Parts: sequence; structure tokens; C-alpha cells
Amino acid sequence: MIVIGGKHSSNTKQLHSICKNYCDDSYLIENESELQKEWFADKKLCGISAGASTPDWIVQNVIDRIEKIKPPR
Repeated sequence: MIVIGGKHSSNTKQLHSICKNYCDDSYLIENESELQKEWFADKKLCGISAGASTPDWIVQNVIDRIEKIKPPR
């Protein structure tokens, strides 16, 4: 699970905490440059969530980068 937003945002930290309860492979990032290819090895699905104030263009940049790392089937 990828959670996008400010690392100091209480909203985003809460989202990440909830995700970690259900998925150990949950990561909190601020933008696409923080994605790591290793996170997607042997994975078939990737959930994405974002903090309330995360701009749509940042979310789209993350989606675009993930699709380059792991193209859709």
C-alpha cells in the first residue's frame, strides 16, 4: 500500500497507520521520487491512498511512476 502525503501531516500518518494494520508492506511517501522498485517485486496489486491535502498532480505522478516500475497486466 502506498500512502502519499506529508510525513508530518497527522491525517497522512493516521492513514499510514491504518494501512500498516492490514498490510505490512505499506509505505508513506511524499512524492514519486521516494518509490523503490524492491517494494513491487513479486507483487500483483498495489493500493494507493493520499492525504486530504495531497495535490492530484502528485498522486498522478506516483501512479505514473508505479506503472513504469510495474506495468499493468
